Amino acid sequence: MVGFLDLHSHMLPSVDDGAKDIEEMKKMMELAYNDGIRAICFTPHFKLYEFEDEEQIERYNAHINRIFNDACNYASAEYEDMSLFLGSEIMCHSDVAESISENFCKNIANTSYVLIEFHFKASFYDIKNTVTKLSRKGFIPIIAHAERYSELVKKPARVTELKELGALIQINARSVTNIRFGRVARFIKKVFKKMLVDIIATDAHDSSHRTPILSEAFEKISAKYGEGYAKKLFVENPNSILNKCSKE
Repeated sequence: MVGFLDLHSHMLPSVDDGAKDIEEMKKMMELAYNDGIRAICFTPHFKLYEFEDEEQIERYNAHINRIFNDACNYASAEYEDMSLFLGSEIMCHSDVAESISENFCKNIANTSYVLIEFHFKASFYDIKNTVTKLSRKGFIPIIAHAERYSELVKKPARVTELKELGALIQINARSVTNIRFGRVARFIKKVFKKMLVDIIATDAHDSSHRTPILSEAFEKISAKYGEGYAKKLFVENPNSILNKCSKE
């Protein structure tokens, strides 16, 4: 089997609440590589309310691009079979489709896929409306860590509605391995049993607590739901997204 692909990571240093510096990024990259991850999409947070104007957004993106280039140079020297990509984890806001269209925030690896997060208490109406707007604009929304949203956890059937509108569902690896009881655990069990999940990612933020580890979740899902489904979540589905970066 080819290596894992991680579509959601805050490994890029000094840009958000992820890796605090280059040394932390290097530790995280080593952990990821040793865990079998062979492609990483860096997805620094984009929260429109944090910026005062378009000029500040441009400076932020220029900073990200410079650091990403440095990360690519480091990876090329240390891990010749590691591929790096760039995107954003976009906090939903009223003009999110326009922000993406105007390149304020980054699609996943320059494809039509976009990683979208919501406030954990976002209404289902707002989640559904955002997915609809993005789909109509030609984007394919990936709902980041879907297990965090109370309106989905309460009614897992809503995940099916979102998928019918064109959304993909991403779950964090730590939620698969660490959450064993309560409503979130029941939600996770239901969406996996119905095979509604499309992607497992690390959402890694550091090298000690929120780490870039996928293998443990892969083994657990393989044991419960079959290795074929696990391969789709950790390898095939993310690979199909990243492979499009050279075609779009």
